[in-house]
Amino acid sequence: GFRQLSGGSLNVNYLLWETPDDLSDVGGAMRATLQTLYDKDGLGPVPEPTPSRSRMDPDHLEILLDLKPELASFHFGLPAPDALNALKNAGTMILCSATTVAEAVALERDGADVVIAQGIEAGGHRGTFTNVDVSMQPGLFSLLPQIVHAVSIPVVAAGGIVNGQTIAAAMMLGASAVQLGTAFLRCEEANVAEAHRQALSEANDSATMVTDVISGKPARFLRNTLIDTLADDDPLPFPSQLRLTAPLAEAGDPQYMALYAGQSAKLTVTKPAGELVRHLAAETDASFRRFA
Repeated sequence: GFRQLSGGSLNVNYLLWETPDDLSDVGGAMRATLQTLYDKDGLGPVPEPTPSRSRMDPDHLEILLDLKPELASFHFGLPAPDALNALKNAGTMILCSATTVAEAVALERDGADVVIAQGIEAGGHRGTFTNVDVSMQPGLFSLLPQIVHAVSIPVVAAGGIVNGQTIAAAMMLGASAVQLGTAFLRCEEANVAEAHRQALSEANDSATMVTDVISGKPARFLRNTLIDTLADDDPLPFPSQLRLTAPLAEAGDPQYMALYAGQSAKLTVTKPAGELVRHLAAETDASFRRFA
């Protein structure tokens, strides 16, 4: 369908994870706390957690080899070597996130064509696959030039990039390209609740935090009542925890939503996506001219 409707390139994005096969005795205190929130909204009993995994299985690989996407990007590490090599042999460029220099070096060694340097500023899930402590993951201004120095493959910068000035800064620090997430959440095309957009428009530089209580893996969100309520309990493994917290958003209260956001949320604007891209390009050009 995509190939028939678009002449553009196809980018497939994969999060890779596994959970234990038995979750029956996991997260009792967390589930009890969540039950109080479910009761508040009349959501019934908290569901039993179920194990799950996301990996490049033969069925997925067969579809991708048929589609031949121009890009395949991965979060939480790379797929198994045989699947990775099959994709590369089909002409697909492989990208993967790194939160430290060591992760970037490992990605290059294991066959990635491009590394995404994810600074601690970034919204959403931390892309670490070596379980490095979040407090030891550097900001982009420090991480990016060190990764550029350590690898020979192109580096994409991610984290806190939201306007022309931050794009230009990333390019000056050695990035071959940039990746923006939070910047697009206020676009009408973004599949987020209106309350999420409103919360982004009201954010400030200290409004976000990294926590694993929403999904089971560390991710950056706007801090709200949901995070504060769950803070004292150990979460279930990702994504089982996310499946238990997601229903709380149905009531539409932003205090109980997963409000993914990076540290530069304050600098976001409300524009259609195409207009925003053109605006970012013009701002970036202006920034380079200013310092030429």
